[in-house]
Parts: sequence; C-alpha cells; structure tokens
Amino acid sequence: MTTIVSLDIESTGLDEDRDAIIEIAAVRFNGKRKEDEFNTLINPGRQIPDFITGLTGIDNAMVRQAPRVQDIMHELVAFVGDAPILGHNVKFDVGFLRKKGMFEYQQTIDTLELASVLMPTASRYNLGSLGKQLGIPLPATHRALDDALVTHACYLKLFEKAQELPLEVLEEIADLGNFATWDSNWVFEQVLRAKIKEGIKPKQTKTRASISKPIFDSASEQNAPPVTRTEEPIALDPEEAAAVLEYGGPFSQYFDSYEHRTEQVEMLKAVANALSSGGHLLVEAGTGVGKSFAYLVPAALFAYQNNTRVVVSTNTINLQDQLIKKDIPDLQAALNLGVRAAVLKGRSNYICPRRFQYLRTHGPTNATEMRVLAKIIVWQVDNISGDRNDLNLQGPLEREVWSRLSAEDDNCTTEACLGRMGGACPFFRAKQAAQNSHILIVNHALLLSDVSTGSKVLPEYDYLIVDEAHHMESAVTNALSFRMTQGDLDRMLKELGGSSAGLLGTILNDSHDTLRPSDFGLMQQKTKRATDQAFRLEQLAKEFFAFLGEFIATQREGQPPSNYSWQMRITPSARTLQGWDDLEMLWGQISETMENLLKTLDEIYKALGDLYNDGHDNVEDVMGSLGTLVRRLTEAETAASGLMHKPTADLIYWIEVNPRGERLSLNAAPLRVGPLVQKNLWYEKASVIMASATLTTHGEFNYIRNTLDAAEVDVLALGSPFDYESSTLLYVSNDMPEPNAFNYQQMLDKTIISTAKATGGRMLVLFTSYAALKKTSQAITGPLAREDIYVYEQGEGTSPTALLESFKTTDRAVLLGTRSFWEGVDVPGDSLSVVFITKLPFEVPSDPIISARSELYEDSFNEYYLPEAILKFRQGFGRLIRTASDRGIVAILDRRVLTKQYGRMFLESLPQCTARQGPVANLAKMAGQWLGM
Repeated sequence: MTTIVSLDIESTGLDEDRDAIIEIAAVRFNGKRKEDEFNTLINPGRQIPDFITGLTGIDNAMVRQAPRVQDIMHELVAFVGDAPILGHNVKFDVGFLRKKGMFEYQQTIDTLELASVLMPTASRYNLGSLGKQLGIPLPATHRALDDALVTHACYLKLFEKAQELPLEVLEEIADLGNFATWDSNWVFEQVLRAKIKEGIKPKQTKTRASISKPIFDSASEQNAPPVTRTEEPIALDPEEAAAVLEYGGPFSQYFDSYEHRTEQVEMLKAVANALSSGGHLLVEAGTGVGKSFAYLVPAALFAYQNNTRVVVSTNTINLQDQLIKKDIPDLQAALNLGVRAAVLKGRSNYICPRRFQYLRTHGPTNATEMRVLAKIIVWQVDNISGDRNDLNLQGPLEREVWSRLSAEDDNCTTEACLGRMGGACPFFRAKQAAQNSHILIVNHALLLSDVSTGSKVLPEYDYLIVDEAHHMESAVTNALSFRMTQGDLDRMLKELGGSSAGLLGTILNDSHDTLRPSDFGLMQQKTKRATDQAFRLEQLAKEFFAFLGEFIATQREGQPPSNYSWQMRITPSARTLQGWDDLEMLWGQISETMENLLKTLDEIYKALGDLYNDGHDNVEDVMGSLGTLVRRLTEAETAASGLMHKPTADLIYWIEVNPRGERLSLNAAPLRVGPLVQKNLWYEKASVIMASATLTTHGEFNYIRNTLDAAEVDVLALGSPFDYESSTLLYVSNDMPEPNAFNYQQMLDKTIISTAKATGGRMLVLFTSYAALKKTSQAITGPLAREDIYVYEQGEGTSPTALLESFKTTDRAVLLGTRSFWEGVDVPGDSLSVVFITKLPFEVPSDPIISARSELYEDSFNEYYLPEAILKFRQGFGRLIRTASDRGIVAILDRRVLTKQYGRMFLESLPQCTARQGPVANLAKMAGQWLGM
C-alpha cells in the first residue's frame, strides 16, 4: 500500500479566518504499519474558550509555553512530504493549514466522505460513532493524536469494506470518478488495483455505466385482491373488538408482561364506534395509554371484514416505522389476521431508476453529484426499497442531487413507468402495495398533498385516522407554504441552461439526429429564444433582489444586529412604503419575462412530444425534466406575483433575511387551515379520527376545534394510566428572576450546573430560543466537563436523531434542546431523569404567521398565544415519564407560572404530580434525594 499521513488539528473554533490551531498531530503509515508520528500543542496567541477546554481538555496554561504554528511549519511539511493527507472532514484540518501556506496542492482523503459512500445507511458519521460502528477500540477524544489514530483505523476498515464490493461496482465508481474532481476516487482506484493484484481480473467492458445492471429488479406479481370502497359497511361490535385487549384475550396471550389499561379499552371502543357509524372523533390519550393499538385494532378489524381501506397519517418517520415494522406485525400475529398494510410516501422519497441510469450513463458534473452517485451505487447492492429514508443524505447539496434522481417527474405516468421499467420502479411498487392495502400509512405532508390536489396522490379512501394530530395546523401550513430566494431562481435557470448546456443543450443534442434539418433549425431558434429570455430573467432577478436588499436595509435602519432571521410582513400598509412601487414595477418586468419564457418552453415541450409520439424514446427523460422545471417556474411566478402585486386575503406574505443578511426570500403561507380541513376531511370522508397526547388546553378542546373547524366533531379526553404522583417531582422555583431580568441567565446556568452534578447529568434542558441555548452551552460545558458530564447541544448542521442517540448512549450527559426537542424525545429509563423548562414557550409575536393569525381573535392572548403555549408546555413535560417504571423531576424555571394570573393554567394542565415550590438553590439537593442519589 501507499504511504499516507493521517492528520488532525484542534482549534479555538470552526472558522479558519477567525480561529486558531491549538494542537496538531500527524501519523505516517503504510497499510497497518505505523512508520512515525508528529504531535505538538500550539500557542494560539489568544484565550481558549471554556467550551473548547471542556471538549478537548486543553486549557490556556497548557499552551502558554507551546510553539506558534509558524515555528513548526517546516518540520510538519517535511514530516508529511508528498504523501496523501488523510483526515476526518479533512477540509477542516487542511483548511487551517492551507491558510498558513501549507499543503496547497496535496492529495487529500476524507474518511467522512468515504464512510458516507461505503456506509450509506449509517445514521451518523462523526468520528466517535464511526469508530464504534466499525468496531475500533480506540477512543475519539477530541485530542489530535488520538483522533488521527482513530481516523487511520477507520480508513483501514473502510478500505476493507470497499474491497468487499463486487468488482463491477468498483470499476463503475472508479470510472465515473474521472468525470469530476473527486478526491475519494484515488481510494477506489487503489482498491481496484489491490483487487486486480489479488488475481481478480476486471471485466472487459466497452463503456462504464452503459451496460451496468438495472438498479432494481422487477416487482413480483401482486396477487392480493384490490380493496374496495363500501357504501354500507358491516359495523364492528365494540365489545367484541375490545375483548382483544381483555385478560385471557389474544393480546394477553401474545405479549409478555401484558398490562390491561382501561383508557386503552375506552379509546378502542370509541374508534370502533366512529368507524362503524361514520362519525368523526377528536381523542386525547395521555402518555402510556397505548393509543396506537387502540386505533389499529378496530381499524384492522373494520378494514379486513369490509375489504376496505383505512388510511393512518403520522407526523414523524419514527412513528411510521413503529407502526409498519413493529405494531402491525404484532397485531397480525396476535390476532392471526390477514390484514394487509403498506407505507406510501411522496414521489420525491423514491429513486427513479430511469433518471438514475441517465446520470450513470452521462456521468457526474461535480464532486457532489459523484458522491451521491457512488453512494447510491453502493446502496443498491443490498437495498431494494429505493426509499431515501433508508439512505443518509447529508446537507442541502446532496438532497438537491437526489431531487433530480427522484421519482418526482411530472412526465411519468403509471403506464409509462410500467412500460419502460417493467415494474422495477420503487415508487410504482409502493403505489401497487398501497392499492392492495387495508391499512395504508402515510405522513401528514402526503395526506395534505392528496387533499390539495383533489385526491390525485393516494388511492381512494373513506376512513382516516390522524395520529400526532396536534401537528395538523403546522402540517397544513407547511404543505401550502411558498418560499423563494434569488438562489432558487438562479438554480432553476442554471438547470434550464442554454444552447450548449443544461436541459436546453441536452434537448438540442438529443434531437439533432432525429429531426429533419429544417425542423432542427426551428428547434435551435426556439432554444436560442429561451436562452435569451432566461438570460434577461437572470439579469432582472439580480436587479430586483439588489433593490429589495436596499429596501429592507432602509426598513431595518437603527435596529440592532440579531442571531435570528429578520422578517417583514407585507401588509396593505407595507405596500405604501417608499420604494415599494419601484419593487412592484421591477417584479412586473420579471413576471412578464417569465411568462414569455414559459410560453417558449411550452412550444419546445410540444415539439419534443411530437418526437416522442413518432417513436423517438430517447427524448422521454429530457421531456420529464423539462415538464417538472416548467411546473416549478410557474408555481414560483404565481406565488411571488401574489406577494408583489396580486395579494389574496387568505394568504400571509412576508420577506425574510437570514441572520448574516446575505439571503433574501419571498414567502407566503395560508392564514387559516380550518376551512381546508373542514371541506376535504370532515365533509368529504365517512369517518375521520384525530388522536394525540395533547389536544386540550386547561381540559378543553375549544382551541383545537376552532383551529381545525371541528365544532361538530365528537371529543374524548383520556388521562394517563401512569402514577405521576409517585413518579414525578414537579419543582417550581419561586425566586428565579423573570426571564428578561439581567441576572436570569447567570442564575439559570448556575442551577443547571449544580443539579447536573447532583444527578450525574441525565438531563434535558428545553429552551425557547437558540441564542439562549448557545449562551448556556458556553457557560456550562467547561464546568460540567470537569465532572465528566458531557454537554450535547442542538445546533445548525446537527441531526436531532443523531444527537438523541449520542445522549442515550452517554452515561453522564446533559442535552440542550429547542424547537423540535419539546416533543418527539422518547428516552425511557434512567438515561433521562430530569427535564428543565427554562421559559414558558410562548410564540414570538413578530413572526408573520403568528402575527397574522393572532389578528383573527378578539382576545389574541387568551384565545391564541396562551393555548398554543400550554400545548407546547404539556409536550415538554411529557418528555420525562415514558414508561410506568420511569421516575424523575420536571423543574420549571420561569416563575411566571406563580406570579401571573395565567400561570395556574399551565400547572393545572399537567397530571397530578408531587409538586413543590422553593428557592432555586434547593433544587439540586431535592433532585438528588428524589432520585436516591
């Protein structure tokens, strides 16, 4: 093998322009043999932040006498020589060193990228978790030498993984890698050489992927009879259905340690009645009720005996997976019931074999395309689902490449797919399974996509169960929202290209040999016209967004900088501001140019259609891509024109600027979601059941009824079977400063540190803002690290799932979360014993959607802000007790629950706990006692 140098640095932060190196290590090796190592601390010439000391163990005293970077440069360069540099996220390490003039043109190898290609389904790729997944006993400690050694060990394991791939896969990846500047190709070429050296000869092939095998095998025949709609269903007997859950019944015989729950039985009967009588139901079922079986049992029995379909909609992938992989198989086995179940996701979740094959044969144009291509080629060796949720796509660039390979193709019909791909398309197979299913599981986004397109997405159904129904308002909002930046428009125009590039270039290339010279001349004229129109559109967009930036700068004048995006709601009064008329005029020019471009593209599309009808199948791919692009451009023009000069009363419009001020976006969202839900669900479907652990505020369904236009819908509220009085200490601090007081942050940090020390971590701290979370993180990381307690913080670029997994597997840890962490965190057992609610979760009044919707109420605080906050507060509280044997503390560090008149409504919305009030200084001791520490 070739000599390689594994290199790692530690630094004061992530920015190579502003931060400095504090440690460098390099290990030179050849195969498994270590030849030499280099390791030194570096004096950064500045203070090391506390949280970096907590992370690395390197403090200011340790580096005071250390050399500067410039003092060791020559020695390091000589040590590395001309060997390739290996690193984990190597661009970070080499970026700092290149800033100092080292290794400008050195070959680099990134284990992060290699792992993402060779382990495409792994949930995490950080060095520590990668080492664990590869069975490497060395720890990743955030010390340079340790991490360089782990990186070397990871590389060897990944090299072995690459060697295990089929020869034709290695050949194809190595060949495709020549089409883009892709550092990892060096490794695949080395693996290929090693394989050939072993005596395995490569196949003699004419071209790379032109003969590569299809990505998926054809679908097996679907023998199941299709389900039907039924006008007069056979009703369930609720008592017979409930007998499934009784002691001595099928569930108690099937499940070990089965527990009979009165609340579960009551919910099951209510669902059975609603399905049988064609009624609608809102049901709140507290934690521990077992609501999934309470609706699955009657849904399965009803659907099976009537050979009809019940759709179950969830908000999260986790619940979807739980239903299809665990709960439904258990139900089928326990009841010996031949009920058929399937999951259907949106088209964009499935790969299109035809579009993927097109990229394989034409080759990638950049490193991101190549990485995604290689990842999918490796993935399809063992995966036949074609579902992107089985694949770890990292960052917006990889997701953008996926979008061009997905089944989101407006030109693709079931007939065309079956004809071209013979049933091998994953989306086609999923749709066939959906057609034959009694229980069809979807997510809220797909459900609402079906609703908004007039039932063109899902198979026909009359019965619907919505779990995690407290998300319905936000799901409808997201499904019907619009956002466009200058970058979005630029990307669409780049995708369109011109006479020699992009879609237009491909069109000319694909039609050159199939059109008569005179017709090809006409096609050239049309593509030339489209190219000119697209160029004019691009220039006008630059002018518009530049002027919009100036307009926004004027509105923001005198306002302090913020860590949050700045938003300006576009109301009738905003349209009277100076400069708006000029913006409208500029957008009018864009709108007119875009309409002309769309007309030209429509002419080109029709000309391609004529070619396709004449038997020229080679234009089908580009037709599909052009059709999808035309739809996206049309939607962008319609929505943005609504914001700029054709507003409607049922939409909210706003302009947004990101915190750094360099990205402007135009946005729109629905004002009310209730009318859509009422028209398409309550009025259209035979029975709709919505379930959640949190639908009521202060014991009433009024707020959710109003939001979803569900005034006539039956309701049922079921408490939790858990004994909260024995399991949960609810501690309310009575001397905590108000959240806006100057000493609140200091007191909060001090309390978290002392309590975490007393409980050994095992703590989730919930924030309402990322800025507050960040302040706390920086204040507590160092002090807790000295107690061997690790702090995990939710942040940009960190997957919440990966963060939660890390927290679960760390013995002594504190997890700081905001937004999504108020719900969906499910950590049963001792790993989570303390939940801190730092502040009551009121919405931000300046948010355009919140602001507009609050205006719908006479008393916006009591009718809107307060119910929303109580629902989120209850979700946060619910993170603690997940099983009957859990025990822990919920601490509320916002004394407004005691000092404000509305405060009692928060406390009264919680189950009956052991409640205590007292000084914040007593919390650590009381927490330790409650947990028996």
